[in-house]
Amino acid sequence: MAKTKRFGFALPAVLGVLALTSLACATVWRMQWVNQQLLNVQSQLIRNQQIAQGVLSLAFTDAQTRAFLPTNALERDKLQLRLSSAMCQAGICAPKTLANLNAEQWRNLLDQSQPVSMADLPSSKISAFYWVEVWLNTNVSELVSSPLLNTTPTGSATPSPFIYRITVLVQDASSSPTSELSKPRPNSLVMQAIWSRATETAPTGQWHSWKLLV
Repeated sequence: MAKTKRFGFALPAVLGVLALTSLACATVWRMQWVNQQLLNVQSQLIRNQQIAQGVLSLAFTDAQTRAFLPTNALERDKLQLRLSSAMCQAGICAPKTLANLNAEQWRNLLDQSQPVSMADLPSSKISAFYWVEVWLNTNVSELVSSPLLNTTPTGSATPSPFIYRITVLVQDASSSPTSELSKPRPNSLVMQAIWSRATETAPTGQWHSWKLLV
């Protein structure tokens, strides 16, 4: 009789140990899965940042080949009249007042952006857009959090009257949220940078600063 009781107590104990072991295995697997999701998000963010940095340079190189980009203050005034109430057209912007838009506000301006050619992007799942704001060089301290020096010309060269704030939006169709555990899983990234020419007509210049918008 005592032996039967011992067997009766042993069976629930074994089942309990098995249940705890299964729970521990499931917890470890779940933690590994969550960590993998977080690593995927981080790697996608780093990749999209690298793409955005490449598009920054591409954006201004592309913009310089278009007659729409003003080359003097008078042309900028004409551009403002042409834009009317719009902030930008085909990615070229000449706003009258400074507005530090957040990432969501730039996403809402996609219809005023310039799309990047698919040939310049690493994947068909990636899309990118940009805006180039044309500001008078005297506005440089307003465009960034810390004051920047105006471009210093060499010799008798004439300094550029403009400084440019370039905003790039990168969207990744492969990184949509798949579950509550993986949120927030970014499917877009907005980067902004300041660029200035060395002289009035120089095709090259200097990057002053960049930041990610939220």
